[in-house]
Amino acid sequence: MSGKVQLFGLVTLTTVLLAACSSSTAPPKSGSLAAITPAPNATGVSTTTSIVATFSQPMMPEMEQYVDLHVNGVDGQILPMGCTWNGAQTTLTCTPDNPLAGNAPYTIHLGASMIDQDGAVIDMASWTSMGGQWATSGMMGGMHGGMPLGSMGFAWKDGMGHYGMLFSFTTN
Repeated sequence: MSGKVQLFGLVTLTTVLLAACSSSTAPPKSGSLAAITPAPNATGVSTTTSIVATFSQPMMPEMEQYVDLHVNGVDGQILPMGCTWNGAQTTLTCTPDNPLAGNAPYTIHLGASMIDQDGAVIDMASWTSMGGQWATSGMMGGMHGGMPLGSMGFAWKDGMGHYGMLFSFTTN
């Protein structure tokens, strides 16, 4: 009988240890992007527009560094812009340093592993229903803003190999 008790104890201990070890070390997914302006695939957007991203959770400071505005597609030139958060850290407003060219395509790029104030990675899975498109290294020609993709770091790339989400629009 004591052999069965020892075996039961060993099985129980193994189950507990496996359960503890099976949890992911990746940050948990949390809130999401609630809205983005200009609207994805919008046309006739003002050349003096600002990019406004609203998140469902307060974001970690400095996440604005993972937001770019590209001329044309994601492999195009990155335009300089200034970004500020609202007091709740839920709405990011980015204004290009200069007016955009008229009747031209632009792409907003949000990094794949933006982190909220609780340290959770923002879930981008639902962003495709908002008109977003996953960014992959092939879309960027192996470069991002003149930097090799490998130097972009964790916050631009997720575990699935995506470099964030893209939202395109065209000015008037």
